[in-house]
Amino acid sequence: MTRRLPITAAAIARPRRGAGGGRGVARAAFTIVELLVVIAIMIVLLGLTGAAISGARASQKRQATQLLISKLDTIVQQQLATYSSRSVPSPPDLNGDGRPDYPANMTAASYRAWYIRRNLITGDLPDRWTDVAAIASGSTAAVGTTMLPITAVQRAYADTFKNGKQPTPQYAGAECLFMIVMQGGIANCLDCADLRTAQIGDKDTDDSGKTVGDGWPEFLDEWGNPIGFILWPAGLVLPAGSASKFFTDSRALDLAFPATAGTSPIPSLGMRPLIYSAGPDGQYGFNRADEASQLTAGTGPVGRDCGNWSVEPAASMAGPDPQKPGAVVDNLTNFDAEVKK
Repeated sequence: MTRRLPITAAAIARPRRGAGGGRGVARAAFTIVELLVVIAIMIVLLGLTGAAISGARASQKRQATQLLISKLDTIVQQQLATYSSRSVPSPPDLNGDGRPDYPANMTAASYRAWYIRRNLITGDLPDRWTDVAAIASGSTAAVGTTMLPITAVQRAYADTFKNGKQPTPQYAGAECLFMIVMQGGIANCLDCADLRTAQIGDKDTDDSGKTVGDGWPEFLDEWGNPIGFILWPAGLVLPAGSASKFFTDSRALDLAFPATAGTSPIPSLGMRPLIYSAGPDGQYGFNRADEASQLTAGTGPVGRDCGNWSVEPAASMAGPDPQKPGAVVDNLTNFDAEVKK
């Protein structure tokens, strides 16, 4: 019988001989080069993952902002659709002959067009506080010696304007849009359920750039900037950078303004209000610095040229801002889907 020797600790610790008789070397750790390679691969993978997540978030923000703009656009379009069938009060009988006296020898048709465009559309859907102030004062609604009646919507605006803190013009369009939808009750949309989850803020700043608010809220896009609104955007250029105005041909504003004095544009021009987001860069890129009232543009009667592309200052018509070239490239608007078709 062969006697088996006991296994000792020394035997266990003794290195085994390789096939060639040499001693094998135990592999205990990675080399520095291998560690650096692994770390580099991990950094690359993390970078790719971060870029994918960032891209997904940016896409989600764009989609959410576009959805909000679409909801607001639908509400405004519903309101615009009501004007073609709206009744218009006859002008007063100033001569006492039992017949209405149309201003500046207007016909009944041109008077109706002027009244709808200036007193209803611009009055119900103002994009500047100067128009709201004019409505509230009643000083610009006269034809002859008789004051024109204001609508229930305009009365709501006027009451809000009189009772609230005086707004600043910085985000006038955005603030008017919020008022139109949430406080004026247009298109039976007072406090719309679909907009209760929308971001709302008051982003007006002081001279130092500090956000102080003016007491008038705005809808905010997903980057925290107010959603803009321009009622008659005749100077709008889309696609951005194309140098061609979006409202041309059948949409052209100038086609609806006759050259004959005392006549008036037709009430429906094909033009629609612009609702827009500044996009990721926060730069709107529209030359809209003027706050002059549209309700008083032109005479015979007052407001005859309300929205007229050749009379209104270019700053009020959503033209590209020459001081901010390229700023509108990333903007989101209610016309983007139409441009892509």
